[in-house]
Amino acid sequence: MILDSISLPSDLKSLSAAELSVVCSELRSEIIRITSLNGGHLGSNLGAVELIVAAHFVFDCPSDRFIFDVGHQAYSHKLLTGRRELMENLRKPGGASGFPDPSESLFDHFIAGHASTALSAAVGIAKARDLKELDFRVVSILGDGSMSGGMIYEAMNNSSGLKNFIVIINDNQMSISESVGSMRVYLSRLMRSKNYLTLRKKFRNFLNLMPGKFAKGLESIVKNSLAAIEGNNIFEELGFHYIGPVDGHNLHDLIEVFQNVRDIANYKPVIIHAITQKGKGYTVAEKDATNLHGLEKKTISPKYSDVFGRKITELADLDDQIVCITAAMKNGCGLVEFSERFPERFFDVGIAEEHAVTFAAGLAKEGLKPFVCIYSTFLQRAFDQIFHDVILQCLPVRFVIDKAGFPGPDGKTHSGLFDISLLQNFDNIRIEAPSSKNELENIIEMMATDLEYPMAVRFPKDTAPDHSIPTIQPGNSGILVIAIGDISNAIQSLIHRLGKKRRPTLWRVRTIKPFDFDTFSNLVRNHQKIVIIEEGVFGGSSNIILENLIENRMIDLLNRIEFINATKEPVPTSSREEQMNELLTQLLSLLTEFK
Repeated sequence: MILDSISLPSDLKSLSAAELSVVCSELRSEIIRITSLNGGHLGSNLGAVELIVAAHFVFDCPSDRFIFDVGHQAYSHKLLTGRRELMENLRKPGGASGFPDPSESLFDHFIAGHASTALSAAVGIAKARDLKELDFRVVSILGDGSMSGGMIYEAMNNSSGLKNFIVIINDNQMSISESVGSMRVYLSRLMRSKNYLTLRKKFRNFLNLMPGKFAKGLESIVKNSLAAIEGNNIFEELGFHYIGPVDGHNLHDLIEVFQNVRDIANYKPVIIHAITQKGKGYTVAEKDATNLHGLEKKTISPKYSDVFGRKITELADLDDQIVCITAAMKNGCGLVEFSERFPERFFDVGIAEEHAVTFAAGLAKEGLKPFVCIYSTFLQRAFDQIFHDVILQCLPVRFVIDKAGFPGPDGKTHSGLFDISLLQNFDNIRIEAPSSKNELENIIEMMATDLEYPMAVRFPKDTAPDHSIPTIQPGNSGILVIAIGDISNAIQSLIHRLGKKRRPTLWRVRTIKPFDFDTFSNLVRNHQKIVIIEEGVFGGSSNIILENLIENRMIDLLNRIEFINATKEPVPTSSREEQMNELLTQLLSLLTEFK
């Protein structure tokens, strides 16, 4: 394998065009092999191979800064930058992260787990470079629907005049599923507008025979004439030199364009619009780019998101006021069936969580029943909108918070440990945490009623047991364990391994806010030790309980309470079970040591 001889990107520069093509094929084989063993993002990485090989061939990373957006298209980049051994354990302890991470390699310049962030970071890096009078290029590789996020345009608005500032749009018309919105339509129109690209190719040799100034002037005339026919180019209007559309799988053309851009970028920022195919080179992934966006362990039992999707579709069949909003996560949030049954009541707003929340507030203001379905890690991006646009007006927006708790192999960029901490600040919101299929269904039924306040339900990236364990299970050890939501199932299994005399009383809490302080008061009277455990950081449910203790003048109870929470440090890459075991180990230690 030629790939065996490549330990750094500089090793690519001595290869012939034929050898570079072989490298691309070998990278695809490696990505398929590694993801089949470890899971991970497949389709997006297969589609970005030639872009990354060409970029490393032409530019000089790490001197030139490569900024990815989103980061799950960067596997080829990792394989070319000395991390093949780490990639063998992709998304596992001791292995490579599924996303760019500066703590992992000096070739990764900015962490990239979410979307639409790269260009803002790139502008900051370029401005710092200029202030420090340094000399390097900033190359942003945007992909997988990141153009639907508003931060991209805020950054473009501040990119004017930057030199050696290069943006590559990896346009495969997809996020996880098909991209949506006006920008998708606009990019599609640019993609169909082959006139300029074809004409440029036909006249290339002719222009080379002309004097430089004349050739440049002729090209400008042709370009402006076509722009008049096709309409103004938004990127040009924002101060960029636009090149494209370019075939993102034609290595020769990409290298030629990137080489030309090295000179053009000395004068103004440049955007290269590359057309790629998600899943390229792997027939199964090409035909089903959505479901093969990523690979993960399959389960027979339904996940919480599946349960939600089926229930909300059932309820929407009876209530035409129910609408669902998602931010490019139709599949992940279990909304495929809903979107097919009720297309006029389903809204995918793209990677724009802030807009999703305020949009839902507008729907609620007019009497509809909006369900905003967002992963916990992405809900953080809309904190201001939740407060300013929903909470202040007490609008009945329903938040369905998926992938809450430990993130599993996605690691620290996708941590779902902070949503309770964010939402518990607000008095007029109800927060629920189911621990089974039937409990989630009951909660969704409640959310579908005529609420007069905002409401949230959170659940993990996991299968849902059919039925919940009893709310209160008496024990004999003098310890009360208060378990929040789904983690109660794991705790149930743990305490049943203890002898009867050592078993604590287990109180499974479903409603996080408002907290049932009456039940709490009754239980603590009969127990010497109270342990509060949740799949979240300290400051979530723990803070709610502390506030209740203070309000009820029971602060003296604190010397009997132990809190077991996830650390606020970044979550290490491992399985969700391994991450949760950190909490269970602490609990077991307390239970066995208490006398």
